[in-house]
Amino acid sequence: MQEFHPMDGLASADPNIQTTMLEVISEGISGAILVYDKNDRILFASQQVLALLPVPEQFLAPGTRLRDVLGALYDGGVRFCSETSSSRRSNSREDWIAEQIAILWREKADIIERRGPERWISLSKRRLSSGYGVCIVRDVSDQKKREEKWRADMERVQVTEEVLDNLPFTVTVKDQTHTFVAINKAACRFHDKTAESILGHKGEQFQPIELRERLEAINDHVFETGDALQLPERLTRADGSQSIVVANKFRIGKPGRYYVVTAMQDLTRFLTPSSTGEIRPAMMWEEFVSLSLCQGEKDRQSAGSGSVSLASRKILVVSADAEMEREAITALSGLRVDTSSVSSAQELKLFLHLASEAEIQVDLVVLDASLQGDCAEIAAAHGVPTVEIAANDIEDMLVSNVMACLAASGDAGAGSVADDGWEVVEEAKDDTIDVLVAEDNEVNQIVFSQILEGLGYRYAIATDGEQAVQLWQDRAPQLILMDITLPRLNGFEAASSIRSLEEEGSRVPIIGVLPQAFDRDRDECFSSGMDDVILKPISPEALQTVFSKFLHSRQEFTTRK
Repeated sequence: MQEFHPMDGLASADPNIQTTMLEVISEGISGAILVYDKNDRILFASQQVLALLPVPEQFLAPGTRLRDVLGALYDGGVRFCSETSSSRRSNSREDWIAEQIAILWREKADIIERRGPERWISLSKRRLSSGYGVCIVRDVSDQKKREEKWRADMERVQVTEEVLDNLPFTVTVKDQTHTFVAINKAACRFHDKTAESILGHKGEQFQPIELRERLEAINDHVFETGDALQLPERLTRADGSQSIVVANKFRIGKPGRYYVVTAMQDLTRFLTPSSTGEIRPAMMWEEFVSLSLCQGEKDRQSAGSGSVSLASRKILVVSADAEMEREAITALSGLRVDTSSVSSAQELKLFLHLASEAEIQVDLVVLDASLQGDCAEIAAAHGVPTVEIAANDIEDMLVSNVMACLAASGDAGAGSVADDGWEVVEEAKDDTIDVLVAEDNEVNQIVFSQILEGLGYRYAIATDGEQAVQLWQDRAPQLILMDITLPRLNGFEAASSIRSLEEEGSRVPIIGVLPQAFDRDRDECFSSGMDDVILKPISPEALQTVFSKFLHSRQEFTTRK
């Protein structure tokens, strides 16, 4: 590469210093840098250009005309849009090159181009008064994905807020200082107050002090225990009328940021007091609309028999037909069972193997009758009963067949997972592991297991924060994936505890696993000593990126055989 002449006309003490500095800057900004002179010839092109744009390396040599570089880009399929057009015109090769040269001579030009279905490239172009020009190229795909996810989240939040605001019964939310932080329209009408006069206050405008103290004591109980309450109440309103209501109170949020939600249903028009003081229905039984959520007559009989306890039962659906899988899971959703699905015999074998190692009992496998393979034999090898069903029989027969099979197998298997934590540890000659996963959700545990199994890492899974700290001490992991909503110690507390116990020079990377992209959660992750964060749902690509960044040499770790 020829010497890069300084723009101020002064000779450099080291002919290569400016080139080296530009390469370092290019690395630092995670982008490519292209510098050209007033004659539109390249002075410098960083190596990142080759990764971001489809241009042969020989076209990036110093002295190459920008016209030739743009021609190579055009031949490689690149068609940057001009800022004056809203669509890509069918320009000839020479017209397109001339248009791009004209844009490069503008004092400032910023363009974001889509390169493929999920890739976006940003080009920032500047032309200095001396005639020298600089173009910085960055891959902004992650930023665009975050923006799209943020927009989708905002739309979902907006819809949720609109639904809550227009519910026909009152909904209020209080923080731990007993201050109203949210209230819907029905609550405003009930209290005959505007939202502005209620929010930010504790109810002193419309609640007598005795009532407020009683409600605060009830809310404190919900804050401390997390127990949901259902309170029947008879209220005397400001106008003297009486209302019969049921107040449902429950806790939401995370440790340190809990809220109590009160949803109050006014039942006055459905009830009437008798002369003896009893409250009786104000409507006849026949006036209520009759609805059934059962799948059929057989299902109603089975559901009403009460002979089978379905709570915490785990059912796995095996079907290569996505539509049948959806229908089966929908049909089973009314039974209060945990359901999951796989699409082949190979996936079934791996799922049951991982579940067995994790001491998670699968109670039943539902097989698509049209599925090829030895699925029934695989399930039998793991001691799991099966029910075979055809796609056209799901609505009429699936639920009744499932309940009959579970009744025949007895209740001994229900809820067999121990309450205390468990870990999945791959066999190894020593006791150390590569990755410690702190995750309390059983489905997410299986997802982590499948990904780490495929990537070849030794791992263990902790189901609460205290166990995560203990396994870190016992197993010396090279990296920790920390869910932030763990029982006992949450992820922030567990990370802080690990950092306080670490010896100098033995810092283990801790990666926070967030359910949503909230800035406050990210900030709290870093404040507690975590090194980075990733978002759910977890993918092999996301974990591989983390491992490439924090596990400096893959050869340092022993893979499982």
